Amino acid sequence: MQLKYFYIIWLLTILLIPNQSIRAQIDVKLNNNQVFRYDLKKGSFSLLENNIPVFENAVSIFQLKNQGPIEVKSANARALKQKFKDQVGSGICYSIEHPLANGIKAIQNFYFYEKNPSFILELVIKGKNISSNTLIPIALKPQQFFSGNPITTISVPFDNDTFISYHQNELENQPYQSAEVGILYDKTNQKGLITASLDQSTWKTGILGNKDSLNHTELQVINGFTDVNITRDSIKHGFVNGNIIKSSKILLEFSNNWQDGMESYAKLQKKLFPPNIKGWTGAIPIGWNSWGVIQDKLSWENATGNVDYFKNKIPNFRNENGKAFIDLDSFWDNMVPGGMGGDYSKLKEFVNYCKAAGLEPGAYWAPFTDWGYKSGPNRKAEGSDYAFAELWTKTDNGFHDLDGGRALDPTHPGTQARMKFILEKLKECGFKMIKIDFLSHASIESTSFYDPKITTGMQAYAVGMKYLNEVLDNQMLIYAAISPSIATYRYAHMRRIACDAWKTMEQTAYTLNSVTFGWWQTFLYDFIDADHVVFTGESNNTNIARLLSAVVAGPIILGDDFSKNEEWQTSMEPILQNPEILKIGKNGKSFKPLQVILDNKTSNLYLKNDADQLYLIAFNFKDENLTLTYDLNKEGLDGKFKIKDLISQEETSTDSNINITFQTSGAKIFKLTPEL
Repeated sequence: MQLKYFYIIWLLTILLIPNQSIRAQIDVKLNNNQVFRYDLKKGSFSLLENNIPVFENAVSIFQLKNQGPIEVKSANARALKQKFKDQVGSGICYSIEHPLANGIKAIQNFYFYEKNPSFILELVIKGKNISSNTLIPIALKPQQFFSGNPITTISVPFDNDTFISYHQNELENQPYQSAEVGILYDKTNQKGLITASLDQSTWKTGILGNKDSLNHTELQVINGFTDVNITRDSIKHGFVNGNIIKSSKILLEFSNNWQDGMESYAKLQKKLFPPNIKGWTGAIPIGWNSWGVIQDKLSWENATGNVDYFKNKIPNFRNENGKAFIDLDSFWDNMVPGGMGGDYSKLKEFVNYCKAAGLEPGAYWAPFTDWGYKSGPNRKAEGSDYAFAELWTKTDNGFHDLDGGRALDPTHPGTQARMKFILEKLKECGFKMIKIDFLSHASIESTSFYDPKITTGMQAYAVGMKYLNEVLDNQMLIYAAISPSIATYRYAHMRRIACDAWKTMEQTAYTLNSVTFGWWQTFLYDFIDADHVVFTGESNNTNIARLLSAVVAGPIILGDDFSKNEEWQTSMEPILQNPEILKIGKNGKSFKPLQVILDNKTSNLYLKNDADQLYLIAFNFKDENLTLTYDLNKEGLDGKFKIKDLISQEETSTDSNINITFQTSGAKIFKLTPEL
């Protein structure tokens, strides 16, 4: 519908720009005193702010199969101007067409939305039966950025597997690599250059940069990026074939504040490519997951024991709708005689046990992994007549094995039959939530997928996830654990922001690293999650910090074995049921990290400004004295405030210059109320 409307508008308004075809330059005014400039003779584009270049002479490059790189430029380029309208808004598109050798045409489509500081570039290559696995819509040749000030980069992981984290570095220290989103900013004023792939359904995108000895920076946005340590691929990106090959749409924005720019990007991304599922209309998820402590020892006895604890000991640990989820993680098949193809009656009994206690039952599954591959290739996949070996994703190295599981081809009918069989069983039991895991296995590049029309890992991922959505049919809350960071928002309501975390202060800091630099995903997903919160064996200060890390993200999922009595329960039960703390998550959105990053990895301060109510959470990750100071004027907040510690209940007054003192490691949460 979007494309149809676009082409109707195009036919009505298309103009071959008579003077622009002759003139060598096209200028488009953006917000923030910025101008986009295209040089038709050079085939390059620049961005200026207040007549000072942000960057100059960027070009597009592509590479066809068995050929070298080709820079997009020609002696007789022509420009086409057209109006467009889509889910984001309306604007003007300039299409720059370059006739090249051997009947190839390259077209750069530049989209400019009204009253928007960013622009979007799409590279289109036309020819007969062409093939490519490398498109570079944006290539900045070495030049000076940010008036020569040091450039700080943020590397965004492709997924959250293998305990990967976000990295903030000065560009001088090492080459820059980031997946799908690139962030370069100036710490002196927080201005930032943001580049982002807006469509992850075909290409994996990498943002690569480096700085030379002359302080010149080079940057490329590459469709067709793979790296075994980032995208997990052991082989090169798959080829895209046809008479027309399109890049991902790439957003580029030079923002006055890089954090504001990232939030704007995430909102635009979700509008332009809406989720494949209905948004979650219930309250923010809170509850329990069995992997925190019980793990492979899951049984009827300890599962129902946790239900009893929630019912009897923490009846007020509930969301706004009075609900909490009880989620059985991996090894729920301990309660299924005959394995996953066996008798599900005990699971259905557990579902009814939860519902009788006023709780929502949840389950777990990893639909794209074979955990038993070492037991041989000829085992039958549940719900099908296929052997597992037929389902395995093929690579140059044989198969893709990671985290103890072998990847399954999402396009194979055996994989899909198995998905339908098990997911339908869980639906029939009555589960209301499902945690889906190890989804990155579905995005792996392959030498050949079962469906010959699918040639890239992200195409296969889209096939698998759309089928999962189709089977679940909007009947469950979908919670993605290990998964591609950006692409998954179209198929899941909630996503874990980092890899597994349990209980220590180090694990709390690790999780918050992903919130520090990835909080903006709260505008992609209905919810982002800090993983299960575990208290056993830790100090009260550490337990409070772990709990508050979940509050920062939004959902609170506990992970202890509550079927056992433990000393810490007495101190934590009142905090878990604190109505003022539970109320904070009502809008489902995370806190915003403030630029107080003492270790260059994780912010120590997080702010939430929700309906004129301010909340501040502070962390000290080290066993030493610490005073955190922050001027709220930086966030546009001034005057005097009543400040209430929501755990100690102590109240004081302060001006906009906040001081928070710690004697040792821990965390504190405050409600700030403006004094009239």
